[in-house]
Amino acid sequence: PPMEPRKQARDQAEYAGTFSGERSRAHGVILDRSTAGCRARSGVTVAKGEFCGVLIDVPSDETPLHVDLAVVRWAEGQEFGMEFIRMTTDYQQRLR
Repeated sequence: PPMEPRKQARDQAEYAGTFSGERSRAHGVILDRSTAGCRARSGVTVAKGEFCGVLIDVPSDETPLHVDLAVVRWAEGQEFGMEFIRMTTDYQQRLR
């Protein structure tokens, strides 16, 4: 089946990210992001359906963006897409 169109446009970006999953902790690169989620690449394989927390280092900000809870919606090789489920209001505003 064809993929559904995105609810929000994603910004092209390359930010350092840290993913803290149930079984692993990995560093990677955020390739693009929106207020609803992001696409990332990491040397550690993640599984579809896995839940994790995400820290995104945004160069213009002193503190990283923190997503309390995200879920992996798709994974292909070293790339994967995550949907953000829970984050503080402050971070939601900063992401916009």
